[in-house]
Amino acid sequence: MTTLLTPPFDVSVLPPALAAIAPQVWMGFILISLILIAYFAGYLFKRFVRAFGRRTYKDSDLFLGSSWDLAAPLTQLLVFLAVFTGGAELVGFDFGHVLVNFWPKALAGLVIIGGAVLLATWLNRSLRAYGEPANARHRVDDTLINFSAAIIRYLILGIAILMAMTQFGFAPGSLIAIVGAAGLAIALALQDTLKAVAAGFMLAAFRPFKIGDWVEIGEREGEVMNITPFNTAIRQVDNKVMLLTNDQVWGDAIINHNRLPRRRLNLFFGVHYDTDLDHALEVLTSIADAHDRVLQKSDIWVGVHELGDWAITLRLRAWVPGREFVQVRADITKAVKQRFDAEGIEIPYPHQVEMVKEGIELKRTPEKAGED
Repeated sequence: MTTLLTPPFDVSVLPPALAAIAPQVWMGFILISLILIAYFAGYLFKRFVRAFGRRTYKDSDLFLGSSWDLAAPLTQLLVFLAVFTGGAELVGFDFGHVLVNFWPKALAGLVIIGGAVLLATWLNRSLRAYGEPANARHRVDDTLINFSAAIIRYLILGIAILMAMTQFGFAPGSLIAIVGAAGLAIALALQDTLKAVAAGFMLAAFRPFKIGDWVEIGEREGEVMNITPFNTAIRQVDNKVMLLTNDQVWGDAIINHNRLPRRRLNLFFGVHYDTDLDHALEVLTSIADAHDRVLQKSDIWVGVHELGDWAITLRLRAWVPGREFVQVRADITKAVKQRFDAEGIEIPYPHQVEMVKEGIELKRTPEKAGED
């Protein structure tokens, strides 16, 4: 009897390798379609149950953990099973035959996939646990550890899926051919994703930054939280997390503020033209020298940077720890303002002076008067 599980085309026209697996592939397509339909049906019922249950609670916090909240996933499971089994019976799927002939193979496939998930999880946790002592002893940063763990996890799961499919009669050679053809189709359809993965390998190989570094990527700035084969997570200064695809990161200008252990502080201060410059420079030097986080006191440099329109600009340069740059800059800027006020050193600001000759009367034009 012909059913929807039978391929609707003549498999004899296919190459022998594909003709042998065409019925299984078609059956798999039908079953996957049924699973997706059943899943979305269950998902819609779950949303309906939760929406109906929320109406009985004015406070959303009371809804969480209530009987309605707990019944929603159970409803989803029941609807999924009902739609899937009903649809399978309609297309002619014989569950009795499956239980007798395919259950041992399905069980073996599930054991393989389950074991692979456990192995991938164990290796992932082991590599991450290894990262901290390895970083301390051999300077192996968390970035490479996390990236390698993700790649290994995907490889293990991919191999496990292929091994599980062999339990259902798929020949390894045919599977490799199918995977190759599917890989080409996926490569054409997911070019942007593959670009991100390729850029992820470049980031892992050259390591322009590591987890915990403060970086600028184009116009974006923040602390690197995580790097995966697909994207990079950046935590911004306001504690928002920004996800950038790796091709965006690799293709833009990258400034790593923590790549080197120290950074040079470069500050500018404007003083009045009547200021004693030698005294003002001595004040700047003493402030930088007194700060306990300024490194190499002998390398502190101060000097006149520019003669501006309304101020003489003084420049202060000093080495500070890279991860304390922002705090040291704030401390020194505050100290300079307080010392300048105490020493009577004026910090000018832009202002305009209008001079009008005697005997000249300023009159508004009719257009100006009409605007008021």
